[in-house]
Amino acid sequence: MKRRVLIVEDDEIFLRPLQRTLELAEYEVLAVPSGEDAIDLLKGDDVDLVLTDKRLPGMDGVELVRRLKAEHPDLGVVVMTAYGTIESAVEAMKLGAADYLVKPFEAAEVLMVVRHAIEFQELRAASRASLRRNQERFTLRNIVAQSAAMREVFELVSSVAELDTTVLIHGETGVGKELLARSLHFSGPRRDRPFVAVNCAAIPAELFESELFGFRKGAFTSATEGRRGFFQAADGGTLLLDEVGEMPLPLQSKLLRAIEEKRVTPIGSDRSVDIDVRFIATTNKDLLPEVERAAFRRDLYYRLSVMPIRVPPLRERTGDIPLLAQHFLEASARRAKKSVRDIAPAAMEALCRYGWPGNVRELANVIERAVIVARGETICDVERFLDAEAERPRVDITLPFREAKARVVEDFERAYIAALLESHGGKVTAAAKHADMDPKNFSEKVARYGLRRGASEEV
Repeated sequence: MKRRVLIVEDDEIFLRPLQRTLELAEYEVLAVPSGEDAIDLLKGDDVDLVLTDKRLPGMDGVELVRRLKAEHPDLGVVVMTAYGTIESAVEAMKLGAADYLVKPFEAAEVLMVVRHAIEFQELRAASRASLRRNQERFTLRNIVAQSAAMREVFELVSSVAELDTTVLIHGETGVGKELLARSLHFSGPRRDRPFVAVNCAAIPAELFESELFGFRKGAFTSATEGRRGFFQAADGGTLLLDEVGEMPLPLQSKLLRAIEEKRVTPIGSDRSVDIDVRFIATTNKDLLPEVERAAFRRDLYYRLSVMPIRVPPLRERTGDIPLLAQHFLEASARRAKKSVRDIAPAAMEALCRYGWPGNVRELANVIERAVIVARGETICDVERFLDAEAERPRVDITLPFREAKARVVEDFERAYIAALLESHGGKVTAAAKHADMDPKNFSEKVARYGLRRGASEEV
Protein backbone atom coordinates (compact mmCIF):
# COMPACT_ATOMS: atom_id res chain seq x y z
CA MET A 1 0.00 0.00 0.00
CA LYS A 2 1.32 3.42 -0.95
CA ARG A 3 2.17 5.90 1.79
CA ARG A 4 0.20 9.14 1.54
CA VAL A 5 1.94 12.50 1.82
CA LEU A 6 0.12 15.82 2.13
CA ILE A 7 2.14 18.78 0.82
CA VAL A 8 1.14 22.21 2.12
CA GLU A 9 2.73 24.69 -0.31
CA ASP A 10 1.36 27.80 -2.06
CA ASP A 11 4.24 28.16 -4.57
CA GLU A 12 3.19 26.21 -7.68
CA ILE A 13 6.69 26.44 -9.23
CA PHE A 14 8.22 24.75 -6.18
CA LEU A 15 5.31 22.36 -5.65
CA ARG A 16 5.29 20.63 -9.08
CA PRO A 17 8.84 19.14 -9.03
CA LEU A 18 8.46 18.17 -5.34
CA GLN A 19 5.18 16.40 -6.05
CA ARG A 20 6.72 14.64 -9.04
CA THR A 21 9.73 13.48 -6.99
CA LEU A 22 7.50 11.88 -4.37
CA GLU A 23 5.19 10.27 -6.93
CA LEU A 24 8.15 8.71 -8.74
CA ALA A 25 9.17 7.25 -5.36
CA GLU A 26 5.70 5.64 -5.23
CA TYR A 27 4.13 7.94 -2.67
CA GLU A 28 0.52 9.01 -3.10
CA VAL A 29 0.59 12.80 -2.97
CA LEU A 30 -2.12 15.28 -1.98
CA ALA A 31 -1.49 19.03 -2.15
CA VAL A 32 -3.17 22.10 -0.64
CA PRO A 33 -2.06 25.76 -0.67
CA SER A 34 -2.71 26.70 2.99
CA GLY A 35 -2.72 25.48 6.56
CA GLU A 36 -6.46 26.03 6.84
CA ASP A 37 -7.02 23.80 3.78
CA ALA A 38 -4.78 21.12 5.31
CA ILE A 39 -6.80 21.07 8.54
CA ASP A 40 -10.07 20.86 6.60
CA LEU A 41 -8.77 18.01 4.42
CA LEU A 42 -7.59 16.01 7.45
CA LYS A 43 -11.06 16.13 8.99
CA GLY A 44 -12.19 13.59 6.41
CA ASP A 45 -9.00 12.04 5.06
CA ASP A 46 -5.94 10.22 6.41
CA VAL A 47 -2.31 10.71 5.42
CA ASP A 48 0.99 9.30 6.71
CA LEU A 49 2.94 12.57 6.64
CA VAL A 50 2.44 16.30 6.23
CA LEU A 51 5.19 18.19 4.41
CA THR A 52 4.55 21.89 4.98
CA ASP A 53 6.25 25.12 4.03
CA LYS A 54 7.00 27.46 6.93
CA ARG A 55 5.76 30.53 5.07
CA LEU A 56 2.10 30.20 4.09
CA PRO A 57 -0.79 32.61 3.49
CA GLY A 58 -2.79 32.99 6.70
CA MET A 59 -1.74 30.34 9.22
CA ASP A 60 2.04 29.76 8.99
CA GLY A 61 3.79 26.39 9.14
CA VAL A 62 4.69 26.65 12.85
CA GLU A 63 1.07 27.29 13.84
CA LEU A 64 0.00 24.44 11.56
CA VAL A 65 2.36 22.07 13.40
CA ARG A 66 0.83 23.19 16.71
CA ARG A 67 -2.70 22.54 15.44
CA LEU A 68 -1.85 19.20 13.84
CA LYS A 69 -0.12 17.87 16.94
CA ALA A 70 -3.10 18.86 19.06
CA GLU A 71 -5.62 17.18 16.75
CA HIS A 72 -3.52 14.35 15.22
CA PRO A 73 -0.73 13.51 17.71
CA ASP A 74 0.45 10.42 15.78
CA LEU A 75 0.75 12.25 12.45
CA GLY A 76 4.30 13.01 11.23
CA VAL A 77 5.10 16.57 10.13
CA VAL A 78 8.17 17.89 8.28
CA VAL A 79 8.68 21.66 7.90
CA MET A 80 10.32 23.22 4.81
CA THR A 81 12.05 26.51 5.44
CA ALA A 82 14.41 28.99 3.82
CA TYR A 83 17.92 29.37 5.26
CA GLY A 84 17.06 32.61 7.07
CA THR A 85 14.16 31.08 9.02
CA ILE A 86 15.81 27.97 10.49
CA GLU A 87 14.98 29.23 13.98
CA SER A 88 11.28 28.85 13.16
CA ALA A 89 11.88 25.29 11.96
CA VAL A 90 13.60 24.49 15.25
CA GLU A 91 10.60 25.96 17.06
CA ALA A 92 8.34 23.68 14.98
CA MET A 93 10.40 20.66 16.02
CA LYS A 94 9.97 21.62 19.65
CA LEU A 95 6.22 21.55 19.01
CA GLY A 96 6.46 18.02 17.63
CA ALA A 97 7.63 18.20 14.01
CA ALA A 98 9.68 15.14 13.07
CA ASP A 99 12.28 17.03 11.00
CA TYR A 100 12.87 20.06 8.76
CA LEU A 101 14.30 20.73 5.28
CA VAL A 102 16.19 23.85 4.26
CA LYS A 103 15.32 25.11 0.76
CA PRO A 104 16.62 24.45 -1.80
CA PHE A 105 17.14 20.72 -1.29
CA GLU A 106 17.96 17.74 -3.51
CA ALA A 107 15.49 14.99 -4.38
CA ALA A 108 17.56 12.39 -2.49
CA GLU A 109 17.47 14.55 0.64
CA VAL A 110 13.72 15.02 0.69
CA LEU A 111 13.12 11.32 0.03
CA MET A 112 15.40 10.35 2.91
CA VAL A 113 13.77 12.82 5.33
CA VAL A 114 10.25 11.75 4.33
CA ARG A 115 11.05 8.05 4.71
CA HIS A 116 12.69 8.52 8.11
CA ALA A 117 9.87 10.74 9.36
CA ILE A 118 7.21 8.16 8.41
CA GLU A 119 9.22 5.32 9.99
CA PHE A 120 9.77 7.37 13.16
CA GLN A 121 6.07 8.17 13.52
CA GLU A 122 5.12 4.54 12.94
CA LEU A 123 7.53 3.48 15.69
CA ARG A 124 6.09 6.10 18.04
CA ALA A 125 2.54 5.02 17.25
CA ALA A 126 3.48 1.36 17.85
CA SER A 127 5.16 2.33 21.12
CA ARG A 128 2.06 4.23 22.26
CA ALA A 129 -0.15 1.27 21.33
CA SER A 130 2.13 -1.09 23.26
CA LEU A 131 2.06 1.25 26.24
CA ARG A 132 -1.75 1.41 26.15
CA ARG A 133 -1.95 -2.40 26.02
CA ASN A 134 0.39 -2.69 28.99
CA GLN A 135 -1.57 -0.10 30.95
CA GLU A 136 -4.76 -2.07 30.33
CA ARG A 137 -3.16 -5.48 30.98
CA PHE A 138 -1.01 -4.81 34.04
CA THR A 139 -3.53 -3.57 36.58
CA LEU A 140 -4.43 -5.03 39.94
CA ARG A 141 -8.01 -5.67 38.82
CA ASN A 142 -6.67 -8.00 36.12
CA ILE A 143 -4.79 -10.21 38.58
CA VAL A 144 -6.89 -13.32 39.17
CA ALA A 145 -7.35 -13.76 42.93
CA GLN A 146 -10.09 -13.53 45.53
CA SER A 147 -8.46 -14.81 48.73
CA ALA A 148 -8.08 -12.63 51.80
CA ALA A 149 -4.29 -13.09 51.62
CA MET A 150 -4.13 -11.64 48.11
CA ARG A 151 -6.57 -8.84 48.94
CA GLU A 152 -4.09 -7.80 51.63
CA VAL A 153 -1.29 -7.82 49.05
CA PHE A 154 -3.40 -5.66 46.70
CA GLU A 155 -4.07 -3.18 49.52
CA LEU A 156 -0.33 -2.84 50.19
CA VAL A 157 0.43 -2.37 46.49
CA SER A 158 -2.33 0.24 46.16
CA SER A 159 -0.99 2.14 49.17
CA VAL A 160 2.42 2.68 47.51
CA ALA A 161 1.38 2.82 43.82
CA GLU A 162 1.27 6.63 43.69
CA LEU A 163 4.52 7.00 45.65
CA ASP A 164 8.19 6.54 44.77
CA THR A 165 8.73 4.24 47.75
CA THR A 166 11.19 1.41 47.11
CA VAL A 167 9.37 -1.92 47.30
CA LEU A 168 10.74 -5.43 47.96
CA ILE A 169 8.40 -8.15 46.68
CA HIS A 170 9.34 -11.56 48.05
CA GLY A 171 7.84 -14.98 47.59
CA GLU A 172 8.48 -18.41 46.14
CA THR A 173 9.19 -19.05 42.48
CA GLY A 174 6.05 -18.85 40.35
CA VAL A 175 3.82 -16.79 42.66
CA GLY A 176 3.69 -13.83 40.25
CA LYS A 177 6.21 -11.36 41.68
CA GLU A 178 7.07 -9.74 38.32
CA LEU A 179 3.40 -9.48 37.38
CA LEU A 180 2.79 -7.63 40.65
CA ALA A 181 5.81 -5.37 40.01
CA ARG A 182 4.52 -4.46 36.54
CA SER A 183 1.05 -3.77 37.96
CA LEU A 184 2.63 -1.51 40.56
CA HIS A 185 4.44 0.46 37.84
CA PHE A 186 1.45 0.77 35.50
CA SER A 187 -0.82 1.82 38.40
CA GLY A 188 1.41 4.75 39.36
CA PRO A 189 2.40 8.19 38.02
CA ARG A 190 5.34 6.73 36.06
CA ARG A 191 3.03 4.52 33.94
CA ASP A 192 3.91 6.46 30.76
CA ARG A 193 7.65 6.05 31.31
CA PRO A 194 9.93 3.01 30.83
CA PHE A 195 9.63 -0.18 32.86
CA VAL A 196 13.00 -1.95 32.72
CA ALA A 197 13.37 -5.43 34.22
CA VAL A 198 16.85 -6.73 35.08
CA ASN A 199 17.24 -10.43 35.84
CA CYS A 200 20.06 -10.33 38.39
CA ALA A 201 20.43 -14.13 38.26
CA ALA A 202 21.10 -14.15 34.49
CA ILE A 203 23.91 -11.59 34.23
CA PRO A 204 27.48 -12.90 34.65
CA ALA A 205 29.27 -11.27 37.59
CA GLU A 206 31.99 -9.79 35.33
CA LEU A 207 29.35 -7.99 33.21
CA PHE A 208 27.13 -6.81 36.03
CA GLU A 209 28.58 -3.32 36.45
CA SER A 210 28.66 -2.53 32.72
CA GLU A 211 25.09 -3.82 32.25
CA LEU A 212 23.69 -1.78 35.15
CA PHE A 213 25.71 1.42 34.85
CA GLY A 214 26.74 1.43 31.17
CA PHE A 215 30.16 2.19 29.68
CA ARG A 216 32.00 4.66 27.48
CA LYS A 217 33.68 3.88 24.19
CA GLY A 218 37.16 2.46 24.81
CA ALA A 219 36.45 1.61 28.46
CA PHE A 220 37.63 -1.95 27.74
CA THR A 221 38.86 -3.93 24.74
CA SER A 222 35.46 -4.79 23.24
CA ALA A 223 33.88 -1.38 23.97
CA THR A 224 33.90 -0.13 20.37
CA GLU A 225 31.01 2.21 21.19
CA GLY A 226 29.42 3.60 24.34
CA ARG A 227 26.23 2.14 25.77
CA ARG A 228 23.72 3.24 28.38
CA GLY A 229 23.14 0.85 31.27
CA PHE A 230 19.81 -0.32 32.67
CA PHE A 231 19.74 2.55 35.18
CA GLN A 232 19.83 5.19 32.44
CA ALA A 233 17.43 3.21 30.24
CA ALA A 234 14.88 3.33 33.08
CA ASP A 235 15.30 7.08 33.66
CA GLY A 236 11.94 8.63 34.52
CA GLY A 237 10.38 5.21 35.00
CA THR A 238 10.83 2.07 37.07
CA LEU A 239 13.79 -0.32 37.39
CA LEU A 240 12.91 -3.85 38.49
CA LEU A 241 15.79 -5.73 40.11
CA ASP A 242 14.47 -9.26 39.62
CA GLU A 243 15.96 -11.94 41.92
CA VAL A 244 18.11 -9.32 43.64
CA GLY A 245 19.29 -11.94 46.14
CA GLU A 246 21.50 -13.38 43.37
CA MET A 247 23.50 -10.18 43.00
CA PRO A 248 27.26 -10.69 43.66
CA LEU A 249 28.26 -9.33 47.06
CA PRO A 250 31.05 -7.01 45.74
CA LEU A 251 28.52 -5.20 43.54
CA GLN A 252 25.92 -4.70 46.25
CA SER A 253 27.76 -1.67 47.67
CA LYS A 254 27.74 -0.01 44.23
CA LEU A 255 24.04 -0.71 43.83
CA LEU A 256 23.37 0.75 47.28
CA ARG A 257 25.31 3.89 46.41
CA ALA A 258 23.45 4.34 43.11
CA ILE A 259 20.07 3.95 44.82
CA GLU A 260 20.93 6.38 47.61
CA GLU A 261 22.61 9.05 45.47
CA LYS A 262 20.33 8.69 42.41
CA ARG A 263 23.31 8.84 40.09
CA VAL A 264 25.57 6.39 38.29
CA THR A 265 29.05 6.54 36.78
CA PRO A 266 29.46 4.57 33.53
CA ILE A 267 32.61 2.47 33.25
CA GLY A 268 35.39 4.51 31.64
CA SER A 269 33.80 7.85 32.56
CA ASP A 270 34.90 10.33 35.21
CA ARG A 271 31.48 12.02 35.29
CA SER A 272 28.40 10.74 37.05
CA VAL A 273 24.93 10.84 35.48
CA ASP A 274 21.83 11.81 37.44
CA ILE A 275 18.92 9.34 37.26
CA ASP A 276 15.26 9.60 38.21
CA VAL A 277 14.17 6.02 38.86
CA ARG A 278 11.72 4.18 41.08
CA PHE A 279 13.18 0.90 42.37
CA ILE A 280 11.32 -2.37 42.82
CA ALA A 281 13.18 -5.52 43.84
CA THR A 282 11.97 -9.12 43.84
CA THR A 283 13.47 -12.24 45.39
CA ASN A 284 12.53 -15.86 46.00
CA LYS A 285 14.94 -15.99 48.92
CA ASP A 286 14.39 -15.10 52.54
CA LEU A 287 16.97 -12.31 52.59
CA LEU A 288 17.24 -11.96 56.39
CA PRO A 289 19.07 -15.30 56.81
CA GLU A 290 21.27 -14.23 53.86
CA VAL A 291 22.02 -11.03 55.78
CA GLU A 292 22.83 -12.98 58.95
CA ARG A 293 25.36 -15.17 57.15
CA ALA A 294 26.88 -12.11 55.41
CA ALA A 295 25.79 -13.20 51.92
CA PHE A 296 23.68 -10.05 51.47
CA ARG A 297 24.49 -6.57 52.73
CA ARG A 298 22.39 -5.49 55.69
CA ASP A 299 22.32 -1.84 54.63
CA LEU A 300 21.17 -2.77 51.10
CA TYR A 301 18.47 -5.05 52.51
CA TYR A 302 16.99 -2.24 54.59
CA ARG A 303 17.31 0.21 51.68
CA LEU A 304 15.35 -2.11 49.39
CA SER A 305 12.73 -3.24 51.90
CA VAL A 306 11.22 0.16 52.68
CA MET A 307 7.90 -1.51 51.87
CA PRO A 308 8.25 -5.32 51.93
CA ILE A 309 5.39 -7.23 50.29
CA ARG A 310 5.16 -11.01 50.71
CA VAL A 311 3.25 -12.85 47.99
CA PRO A 312 1.84 -16.01 49.60
CA PRO A 313 2.38 -19.37 47.86
CA LEU A 314 -0.61 -21.04 46.26
CA ARG A 315 -0.86 -23.68 49.02
CA GLU A 316 -1.66 -20.85 51.48
CA ARG A 317 -4.52 -19.55 49.35
CA THR A 318 -6.27 -22.63 48.06
CA GLY A 319 -9.44 -20.59 47.59
CA ASP A 320 -7.78 -19.00 44.54
CA ILE A 321 -7.11 -22.35 42.83
CA PRO A 322 -10.58 -22.88 41.24
CA LEU A 323 -10.62 -19.30 39.95
CA LEU A 324 -7.09 -19.53 38.53
CA ALA A 325 -7.71 -22.98 37.06
CA GLN A 326 -10.78 -21.75 35.18
CA HIS A 327 -8.88 -18.69 33.95
CA PHE A 328 -6.02 -20.85 32.61
CA LEU A 329 -8.53 -23.31 31.14
CA GLU A 330 -10.16 -20.60 29.04
CA ALA A 331 -6.81 -19.20 27.88
CA SER A 332 -5.37 -22.64 27.04
CA ALA A 333 -8.53 -23.70 25.18
CA ARG A 334 -8.32 -20.56 23.01
CA ARG A 335 -4.67 -21.20 22.17
CA ALA A 336 -5.27 -24.89 21.45
CA LYS A 337 -8.50 -24.13 19.55
CA LYS A 338 -10.37 -26.72 21.60
CA SER A 339 -13.86 -26.66 23.11
CA VAL A 340 -12.77 -27.62 26.64
CA ARG A 341 -14.94 -25.66 29.08
CA ASP A 342 -15.04 -27.34 32.49
CA ILE A 343 -13.00 -29.18 35.11
CA ALA A 344 -14.63 -32.23 36.71
CA PRO A 345 -15.24 -31.97 40.50
CA ALA A 346 -12.82 -34.83 41.27
CA ALA A 347 -10.11 -33.18 39.17
CA MET A 348 -10.70 -29.85 40.92
CA GLU A 349 -10.40 -31.56 44.31
CA ALA A 350 -7.06 -33.02 43.22
CA LEU A 351 -5.87 -29.55 42.20
CA CYS A 352 -6.90 -28.10 45.57
CA ARG A 353 -5.16 -30.90 47.52
CA TYR A 354 -1.87 -30.59 45.68
CA GLY A 355 1.04 -28.67 47.24
CA TRP A 356 2.02 -26.58 44.17
CA PRO A 357 5.78 -26.15 44.66
CA GLY A 358 5.83 -24.25 41.36
CA ASN A 359 2.84 -22.17 42.43
CA VAL A 360 0.72 -20.30 39.85
CA ARG A 361 3.18 -20.97 37.02
CA GLU A 362 2.96 -24.72 37.66
CA LEU A 363 -0.84 -24.59 37.80
CA ALA A 364 -0.92 -22.84 34.41
CA ASN A 365 1.31 -25.54 32.92
CA VAL A 366 -0.77 -28.39 34.38
CA ILE A 367 -4.01 -26.93 33.00
CA GLU A 368 -2.45 -26.40 29.56
CA ARG A 369 -1.29 -30.05 29.44
CA ALA A 370 -4.72 -31.24 30.54
CA VAL A 371 -6.42 -29.16 27.84
CA ILE A 372 -4.09 -30.49 25.14
CA VAL A 373 -4.92 -34.16 25.93
CA ALA A 374 -8.61 -33.63 26.79
CA ARG A 375 -10.99 -35.50 24.47
CA GLY A 376 -14.23 -33.83 25.44
CA GLU A 377 -15.44 -30.56 26.91
CA THR A 378 -14.43 -31.45 30.48
CA ILE A 379 -11.03 -32.09 32.05
CA CYS A 380 -11.33 -35.30 34.06
CA ASP A 381 -7.74 -36.30 34.76
CA VAL A 382 -5.07 -33.97 36.14
CA GLU A 383 -3.29 -36.21 38.64
CA ARG A 384 -0.94 -37.67 36.04
CA PHE A 385 0.44 -34.17 35.52
CA LEU A 386 1.05 -33.55 39.25
CA ASP A 387 4.49 -34.21 40.69
CA ALA A 388 4.28 -36.93 43.36
CA GLU A 389 7.47 -35.57 44.92
CA ALA A 390 5.69 -32.30 45.64
CA GLU A 391 3.55 -34.00 48.28
CA ARG A 392 6.64 -34.59 50.40
CA PRO A 393 7.76 -31.82 52.79
CA ARG A 394 10.33 -29.55 51.18
CA VAL A 395 13.63 -29.93 53.04
CA ASP A 396 16.53 -27.48 52.84
CA ILE A 397 19.55 -29.77 53.18
CA THR A 398 21.94 -26.80 53.34
CA LEU A 399 20.75 -26.22 56.94
CA PRO A 400 21.67 -28.18 60.08
CA PHE A 401 19.10 -30.82 61.10
CA ARG A 402 17.36 -28.78 63.82
CA GLU A 403 17.05 -25.67 61.63
CA ALA A 404 15.83 -27.68 58.64
CA LYS A 405 13.22 -29.44 60.79
CA ALA A 406 12.07 -26.12 62.28
CA ARG A 407 11.72 -24.67 58.76
CA VAL A 408 9.51 -27.59 57.63
CA VAL A 409 7.32 -27.28 60.75
CA GLU A 410 7.05 -23.52 60.25
CA ASP A 411 6.07 -23.92 56.59
CA PHE A 412 3.43 -26.50 57.53
CA GLU A 413 1.96 -24.35 60.32
CA ARG A 414 1.77 -21.24 58.15
CA ALA A 415 0.13 -23.11 55.26
CA TYR A 416 -2.28 -24.99 57.54
CA ILE A 417 -3.40 -21.92 59.47
CA ALA A 418 -3.68 -19.76 56.32
CA ALA A 419 -5.81 -22.40 54.59
CA LEU A 420 -8.05 -22.81 57.66
CA LEU A 421 -8.60 -19.07 57.94
CA GLU A 422 -9.41 -18.95 54.24
CA SER A 423 -11.97 -21.76 54.52
CA HIS A 424 -13.60 -20.15 57.59
CA GLY A 425 -13.81 -16.65 56.14
CA GLY A 426 -11.06 -15.30 58.42
CA LYS A 427 -12.89 -16.24 61.64
CA VAL A 428 -10.21 -17.18 64.16
CA THR A 429 -12.49 -18.87 66.71
CA ALA A 430 -14.13 -21.10 64.12
CA ALA A 431 -10.76 -21.99 62.58
CA ALA A 432 -9.25 -22.79 66.02
CA LYS A 433 -12.20 -25.04 66.84
CA HIS A 434 -11.76 -26.90 63.55
CA ALA A 435 -8.03 -27.34 64.34
CA ASP A 436 -8.85 -28.49 67.91
CA MET A 437 -6.54 -25.80 69.24
CA ASP A 438 -6.85 -23.29 72.05
CA PRO A 439 -8.14 -20.04 70.45
CA LYS A 440 -5.46 -17.97 72.21
CA ASN A 441 -2.66 -20.26 70.96
CA PHE A 442 -4.17 -20.25 67.46
CA SER A 443 -4.45 -16.45 67.50
CA GLU A 444 -0.80 -16.12 68.52
CA LYS A 445 0.24 -18.26 65.56
CA VAL A 446 -1.93 -16.12 63.26
CA ALA A 447 -0.03 -13.05 64.47
CA ARG A 448 3.35 -14.81 64.28
CA TYR A 449 2.90 -15.70 60.63
CA GLY A 450 1.58 -12.27 59.64
CA LEU A 451 -1.95 -13.52 58.97
CA ARG A 452 -3.67 -11.11 61.34
CA ARG A 453 -5.15 -8.80 58.65
CA GLY A 454 -8.37 -10.19 57.30
CA ALA A 455 -8.81 -12.40 60.40
CA SER A 456 -11.52 -11.72 62.98
CA GLU A 457 -12.40 -13.10 66.38
CA GLU A 458 -15.99 -13.81 65.35
CA VAL A 459 -17.27 -17.36 65.43
